[in-house]
Amino acid sequence: MPEETRRASFKIVVRRVEQPFSSNLDRELDWICSSLGFFEPIDREKTAASVFKVIVRAAEQRKPLTSTALAKRVDMSRGSVINHLNRLQRSGLVVRQGRFYLPRSRSVFRTIEEIEEDIERIFQRMKKAAVEIDREFGIKFEE
Repeated sequence: MPEETRRASFKIVVRRVEQPFSSNLDRELDWICSSLGFFEPIDREKTAASVFKVIVRAAEQRKPLTSTALAKRVDMSRGSVINHLNRLQRSGLVVRQGRFYLPRSRSVFRTIEEIEEDIERIFQRMKKAAVEIDREFGIKFEE
């Protein structure tokens, strides 16, 4: 996916959630969404995951969707769908190209890998800053 389609800033939430025992597609995707902090107490119907699933399936069919089309597919108001889309974009799972919403990558696996790479880059920058801070404070440490 072209770099210009990605948001420069995003929020990553990772939670330890027990993985389902069955290999049911919906349960597995729900688990990934739960692990990434998508299910809030008010989202009892797991609508954020529903929106994400529809986006992934549409992309696999090479038929990206607008927020209006997504709202019709998940039987929700467009405003509610846009709220979920904003959260999905902030998390790095979904990107917007013009009027259309797409998964960040062509596969859920690659999307998770890209998020992991983002986290690693952020931590590398934080470590570099921490070394400088320690030096300024005169703190000795072992690398």
